[in-house]
Amino acid sequence: MNEMLYGGAIGMVAGLAMNRIGVFQVKRRTEESTKREAIDNIVLAVIWALISGLLFAVIFKLYGTTAKRLEYAAYISIVLAIGVVDLDIQKIPNLSVLALLVVRSAAVIYELVTGVSVKEAVFPSAIGLAAAFILYQLPMFFGIPIGTGDVKFASAIGCCLGIFGFLQSAVIMAIGLVFFLVYLMARKKGNLKTKVPMGPFLALGSVATIIYPVFTGMEQQIFGVL
Repeated sequence: MNEMLYGGAIGMVAGLAMNRIGVFQVKRRTEESTKREAIDNIVLAVIWALISGLLFAVIFKLYGTTAKRLEYAAYISIVLAIGVVDLDIQKIPNLSVLALLVVRSAAVIYELVTGVSVKEAVFPSAIGLAAAFILYQLPMFFGIPIGTGDVKFASAIGCCLGIFGFLQSAVIMAIGLVFFLVYLMARKKGNLKTKVPMGPFLALGSVATIIYPVFTGMEQQIFGVL
């Protein structure tokens, strides 16, 4: 219980900090007052802090080591910000994507220093990044445009969570998109051609995967045997 309270407190502070970063990123990229007001308000800041606190509490409960707690908490903080910003202005900040890669790089270095083999520490991230990048290129061959920011975000998720974590995140994202499109069509607010930001749904899939990974440890087992 103590670790959950500790994690929750840290998460609320992190949520408030990421809210301000999100506001800064939106204001840098748009002059539209409605979009600025949508993210820069006290209600969203409080909700953001509460959600972040809850997710951090869960992370601190699920993961026993400080390194993994910090790594996954950082991922959650960053993807939440990416999701909110993309939902508001349909743009994914490059610096936020870079932050994900920096966190994963730091985690890999820590794993190598503490005795994890190169195959287990580096290969899952490298293959996950490459697989996500390639998979996000495929729709373009069928005339379905995918934003560069979405490709970068997906590739970063592949790097951070590995190929199996990315695939789980992508499946959850796809389910979320289907439900959202059904909602739009039911309310007569859109159709299958309506442009929908993918960032929020991939962020949702990533958070769900971190909290409940279906393929726990599979990559480590594979690369440990090879």
